[in-house]
Order: sequence, then C-alpha cells, then structure tokens
Amino acid sequence: MKRVAVIGVGNMGSKYATHILNGEVSGLKLAAITRVRGKYREMLEPAIRAGLPIYETADELFAAVEEGALPLDAVIIATPHYAHREIAVRAFQNGLDVLSDKPSGVYSRQAREMEEKAEQCGRIFGMVFHQRTMPVYQKLHELVHSGIYGGLKRVSWVVTDWYRPEKYYTSVAWRGTWDKDGGGVLLNQCSHNLDLLQWICGMPVRVQGFCQEGRFHHVEVEDDVTAYLEWENGATGTFVSSTGDAPGINRLEISLDEAMLVCENGKLRIGEVATEMGGKEADYRKNSEDLFRKIRGTWTDVELPEAEPAYPIVLQAFSDSLHGTGENVAPGTEGRKSLILCNAVYLSSWEKRMVTIPEEGSAAEREFEGRFEEHLEEKRSS
Repeated sequence: MKRVAVIGVGNMGSKYATHILNGEVSGLKLAAITRVRGKYREMLEPAIRAGLPIYETADELFAAVEEGALPLDAVIIATPHYAHREIAVRAFQNGLDVLSDKPSGVYSRQAREMEEKAEQCGRIFGMVFHQRTMPVYQKLHELVHSGIYGGLKRVSWVVTDWYRPEKYYTSVAWRGTWDKDGGGVLLNQCSHNLDLLQWICGMPVRVQGFCQEGRFHHVEVEDDVTAYLEWENGATGTFVSSTGDAPGINRLEISLDEAMLVCENGKLRIGEVATEMGGKEADYRKNSEDLFRKIRGTWTDVELPEAEPAYPIVLQAFSDSLHGTGENVAPGTEGRKSLILCNAVYLSSWEKRMVTIPEEGSAAEREFEGRFEEHLEEKRSS
C-alpha cells in the first residue's frame, strides 16, 4: 500500500482525497492532506476525526517528511497553478513520486524543470489529464494515429461549453488574475482541450492567437480566445473557446485525407469518401470531370462504450505506476506540451504576430520561455 498526501484540498483535491478514502483506488492510502477548509473539511471530517494528519502548508508537510515524522511515498498536487513546480520539485528531492493536476504550471519552463527534476531523481511523474480516459477521445486518437484515413488536413474545435457566471471569478480571490491565477479560459479550462488537441492531432508548429481580456466578465485575464494553427504537413486548424457563450457547444471536426471525423456531445461520426469516389480523394480531385459535384460521404455513427468515472481511472493508473504494474494515463512530460501550446497562443496575441512552437530542449525553447515570462511579468505587475 502506497502512502499518498493530497496537497491543496479544495474543489479538485477534495475529490481525489475522497476517491482514495472511499476505497475506489486500490494500492493507495491517504496519509495526509493540506489546506482544507469550509465545506471541503466537512466532507473529510470522518477521516480527520479518525486521525488523518492535516498540515496548513506544503512546507509544513515536507518538513514533517524530512524530519521523519510523516512517512510518505507520493503526493498529489491540487494547489493554484504557480505552486505546482515548487511543490513537485521538493517532492522529487525527498524521494516522492508526483501526480499533478493540470496545468503543470503557468509557464512552460516550470513544466520543463518538473520533468527534468523527476528524471534526475528517478521518480514517477504523472498528470491529471482525465479527459484522455473518455472513449470518444480514445477512439479519435486511435483513428488519427492508425493512419487508416490518411494524414491530417484540417482541424476545427469550438469548445464554448466552459460557461462561467461572474460569481465564479469573484468567489475565490485568485481567480481571473494574472498574478495569482496566471491566465483565464485558455490556461484554466482549456488545458484539457489543448492536451487532447496535441495528443490526437500532434503538436502544431505555428500558431496565431487572439485573446480578448475581460470581454464577458470583470476580469484581467482572457475569457474569449480564437487561435489559428498550422502543422508541419500543411494542415491548418482553428481553436475557439470562451466562458461567456450560451448555449455553449463542444464540436471537434478533424478532416483527414479520406474521411471527416466529427465529435459533438460525446458522440462520434465518421464520413468516409472512398466508396463514393471509387478510390482516394486526391486521385478523384485530380481526374474527375464532374465540375460541380458535392461529395456527401458515407456517414457512420460510431458505437462507443459508456464512459467510466474518469478521476478514479487516473488515480488507479497512478497507483499502478507506483506498484510497477501499469502506467499513468498521461506521463508528466505531456504537461509541458500543452503548456507550450497555451503559452504560444498567449505570446502570439500579446506580440500580435504568428509564433513558432519551439522544439523541446532547443535553444529556441529557452528564448521562447524568456519572451513569454517577460510579457507575463508585465501583465502581473500592471
């Protein structure tokens, strides 16, 4: 049984702690928690009365570990974003494994330093990208990566079902601020979508971002985003999100050489063209003498298994990785990818120009990190 502490017991941390306490995750024992108050403390009161250790801060928890007063094997990080890197690095230095909530940080250097420290210390590092467990996205990943329908042509993702009222931002002091939150809809809500985008379609090579700050809410950060993306093979895409559209939608279209994949409301449809065209689309386009024919495609609804509760799956995978019997749903290295993409959209919007996604480990990545952090500090100070 691996002993794990949840650091930051708010909305998400309380969920992770409860799943473990309820016995929904084999191989894990909740050994300590930090920063639990109000309704979240009430949720965990039976465990607290039974002696579950509570620490006010992560520093106090790590001090107990370093003094030998708290035996631990791993930590789950569910604090505000800026703290993720500091907590993860200290955990690795203390010989602990880490599961971090998304995003891995606010800027990509934090994610890079987290994975570098994990590798240096020989520790396990995972990310809570729970939407990867959803059958519809797993199927999309399978279809795109199999190459059965050829290469990527175009991507369009409109995800405006992240609607939030004004009180969402005013209910917690750090929300909607550059200094404490680090970003708006792109960093907070869309970390999942950006992860899925690069996981399914591969990492774009260039982006042009348009972020509108405080369009729908009285906040400093962006609550409306449009991004244009380009891939190495010439494929293009758009990504649109907002916390102020109602009713919102979540529609992902992926155009491949020989099919269109459409995902909406958790359902997946495939429009194939091979039968109608009598061969490959590129050959038909080159040789057809029908000047105005519209290709309708053969549409099929894909039957998918019912989705299981996602967070217990992620926690169980983390437990399995600790016991050497499985792997994390998303390794820690994936946190860096979605964060670089997120940072690139911000940087492009701030500099009002297209930005190239740097290659990981390159000199260009260090230059990219410096530019982004300089702009972010200006936002925080203003």
